[in-house]
Amino acid sequence: MAKFYPRMKSLPDRLLRKYGTSYSVTREGTTTVINGKEVTEPDKALKPDPVGIKVDYEPGEIDGTLIKTGDIRILFQAEPEIKIGDLVLVDGAKYRVLQPNPVKPADLTLCFKSQLRR
Repeated sequence: MAKFYPRMKSLPDRLLRKYGTSYSVTREGTTTVINGKEVTEPDKALKPDPVGIKVDYEPGEIDGTLIKTGDIRILFQAEPEIKIGDLVLVDGAKYRVLQPNPVKPADLTLCFKSQLRR
């Protein structure tokens, strides 16, 4: 990995901490079968709360299939990791992460440009 990637990671972290807000993110629990019995894990909140910036899609980006009216994009810090299906509380409404879209040159995740839908 190149030497400048860790320095490059510090820029989005610093800017998101300065201008972003923290969002409550919940990862849904799972149900697995162990020895013939269903074991359900409860939902868990990601800690610390991810910091991000909400960005609306431009009208030209909305195509009605992949990006629909009402979808939002949030740029999150690299830690904690955002996954498909996470629930994010934005302005009092819950949105589901459709695509986390990590910005990831080489092996280092710089940030996430997540697509969320109600």
